Amino acid sequence: MKTIPTPARRREIITNMIRRRSIVALICGIFTLLLGFYGIIAGINKTIAELNKDAFYSFIYYTMLVNTMAALSVSFIIPYAIDGIKKERFTLPGWISMMQYLATSSICIMLVFVFAFMSWASPDDAFGGSNIVTHVFCPALILIAFFQIENGYRYRFKDMLMGGIPYYAYIVIYFIEVVIIGEGNGGWPDIYHITDYLNPLIAVPLLLLFGFGISALVAAISNMISKRREAKLFCYWDKDADPVDVLIEAYALGIMTGKNSVDADIRIPIDVLSLLAKRYGLNVEDLIKPFIKGFQIGLKEKHG
Repeated sequence: MKTIPTPARRREIITNMIRRRSIVALICGIFTLLLGFYGIIAGINKTIAELNKDAFYSFIYYTMLVNTMAALSVSFIIPYAIDGIKKERFTLPGWISMMQYLATSSICIMLVFVFAFMSWASPDDAFGGSNIVTHVFCPALILIAFFQIENGYRYRFKDMLMGGIPYYAYIVIYFIEVVIIGEGNGGWPDIYHITDYLNPLIAVPLLLLFGFGISALVAAISNMISKRREAKLFCYWDKDADPVDVLIEAYALGIMTGKNSVDADIRIPIDVLSLLAKRYGLNVEDLIKPFIKGFQIGLKEKHG
């Protein structure tokens, strides 16, 4: 039978979970930004030196686009990670979480393509030179960050559809440039040789369906991880606790948060309070009031 931690130990566990998420987010963010920047610059230099094209030509490659997107998404996360380490309270705005999901889905599409096709058709293009960074290292960091720092959001069908938007847009533009305009008329060359194997009218729907499948898989894995984390957190709270004890728990979480907060910067951990309310069949609004009161006490204790 699993032993329920004492209230103090339970809050210490929750604090450590939050701190770990912040540290993972910071480390992955910094390395992804540095390696992504290196990969992008190396790709541009290769385009200029070997293809005698300008820098913008590099961005007809899906790899360059998704790594740029990944670097942008983690650049927004880094300040929140630093803030989370200082205040032991890691939160991300919804739009950053969604941007991270879009980047992760797009990166996974590239990973499947690299390992399923490029790795045997052209190993040098898959893993040679700076490609090992943009095809392996950066995607690995993005995946670690996404699955470790997300805040428990459950992705729905409409989110899964949205997850492939960058990829869908690229496929449509690629079709227009390669098939409709054509390289001879100033369009893109068929760099991925799609038209060599399939009729474009068949290839495009298949590629779009493939993108949705990967996006849905990423969302499903994230939902599964969130569900397991929720179950783990539930184990820390006795299911037979008295409602008064639950309010006291919210109050104590407020004290802990207040001790680690800037005076004018009150942040309510809605994710934790929502799980606490769900565990005991309460409304999250019932827990916010004692949390705020505890937060004020925590601030006073912080200032002695």
